Amino acid sequence: MEDSFDSDLTHETLIHDLNNVFETITESAELLSADRHWKPLAATLCRCVERGKRLLGAIPDSTPNLADVIDHAVQSVTDYSVATRKPRIRFVRQFPADLRLPGSAKDWERVFVNLFMNAAQIMSKPGRIEIAAERVGDSLALTVSDNGPGIPVDILPRVFRPNVSTKANRSGRSGLGLHIVASIVKKYSGRVSAANREPAAGAVFTILLPGT
Repeated sequence: MEDSFDSDLTHETLIHDLNNVFETITESAELLSADRHWKPLAATLCRCVERGKRLLGAIPDSTPNLADVIDHAVQSVTDYSVATRKPRIRFVRQFPADLRLPGSAKDWERVFVNLFMNAAQIMSKPGRIEIAAERVGDSLALTVSDNGPGIPVDILPRVFRPNVSTKANRSGRSGLGLHIVASIVKKYSGRVSAANREPAAGAVFTILLPGT
């Protein structure tokens, strides 16, 4: 009797195959780390592998502590800036160390990586990103603001739609980063909005989460 195979490739099989990719990258990083000149790059590759495993769920998820989520997101974007020779970003945190978010840590890491990356990719000189949190009635308000060029006014009303990019030269980018942000926030019954800072230059994103 002929074996039957499920034509649906499950998430678990994807994790299996990508773990093979991650193992190859990790082994290559170990080879690079033997050379003092390439050791920083090897460390970057290992951190990228760890992030990939977190996003896939290959590493057990946890209840998201905002400070830990921000640490992971900052490291990811800093690695990106160094590897692509982009201007360095200074991150300023203004929130309590024990603040927890609803749901999945990997979801919120995706939110903040995309918000930070959106700013990092558009800045042409060293910049600053501020992350703040405060209670507003029964809701938690999270804000991410930067001192970059801001969001073009014609894009602002549709900035969270798929395939809309804030970059003048998209360089093949998908324009999905902010759509991912909005989708994850909505998953947790929250709302996200975007605006330009006034009177200073830059953009500000505000996330409102109920009853956290």
